[in-house]
Amino acid sequence: MLNLDNASIDFGLLLPEIILCVAGFAILLLGVSIRNRAINLPLSVLALGLALFFSVADWGNASTGFFGLVSKDSFSAIYNLIFLISGIISLLIAKSYLESRGIDRPEFYALILFSIVGMMIMASSFDLIVIFLGLEIMSIPLYVLAGFEKDNPKSNEASIKYFIMGAFATGFLLYGIAMIYGAAGTTDLRIIAENFQTLKLASPLFIYTGAALALVGFAFKVAAVPFHMWAPDVYEGAPTPVVAFLSVASKAAAFAVVLRVLFTGFFDVALDWGILIAGLAAASMVIGNLVAISQSNIRRLFGYSTISHAGYILVGVAAGVKSGDGIFKAPEF
Repeated sequence: MLNLDNASIDFGLLLPEIILCVAGFAILLLGVSIRNRAINLPLSVLALGLALFFSVADWGNASTGFFGLVSKDSFSAIYNLIFLISGIISLLIAKSYLESRGIDRPEFYALILFSIVGMMIMASSFDLIVIFLGLEIMSIPLYVLAGFEKDNPKSNEASIKYFIMGAFATGFLLYGIAMIYGAAGTTDLRIIAENFQTLKLASPLFIYTGAALALVGFAFKVAAVPFHMWAPDVYEGAPTPVVAFLSVASKAAAFAVVLRVLFTGFFDVALDWGILIAGLAAASMVIGNLVAISQSNIRRLFGYSTISHAGYILVGVAAGVKSGDGIFKAPEF
């Protein structure tokens, strides 16, 4: 049902994202016209700094617009800080790395900015379709960045494997969203939560299967076992600054969505999905740490370390949030 209170088209809600998009396009245009590579880093950091400034303003000020598709609150603000700070640090360490390998091109900076836009969209919505769009905006630049050293066969291999596995996982996610929509008639997680008891009785197969398939897609993004096989290869072949950005920002975005989806739309079955995620967490911790022991390549070691750390974080997701009397309680986003 359309909520007219949220029907305003307020582009101010998307000001940080707009700043990054404009800066990304400007970097691409300037790279073609004036070919002054010295401007890429300052312009990128300036855009990220401005977006950081406006994102801080969302702290403690919940607002919704675009027919409820965009929701800015403290939850999105804290994740935006993680994305933007990770982007700034990654770009600062990338400059010398790119120059030393002769690949200091404006596309790198623009792709980082566009990927962060996707992450911010993911963290700023309760709608599954918008979350999916944000996921794709985030992922496609990352596929390119993983293969940015085009003369390096391992970098090409990392890009191809990341793209193929990512497309495969995206199919699961989109199929899950379709099944949830078929059962609920909406992709708004808040409406799904309000009507969940009715949906569970009317279409239990669709709602549970859809949630499970969506979880598969998210598990790929956090590199949880058994959806982790891409991580060691990508970490080994991708440029070092990309690995640094990928290991922090993209994982944070994926966990932001996991919390949004599970704790908002499907919290009424917390015990059911809690057991499933606990299994993913245990498998990720055990396999990630054990396989890491046998690694002779430091980057692959970091890849398996990321897998095990995803398991540690999933323990908190599986446990949920408890109130003082021990009853599961959904967090207030």
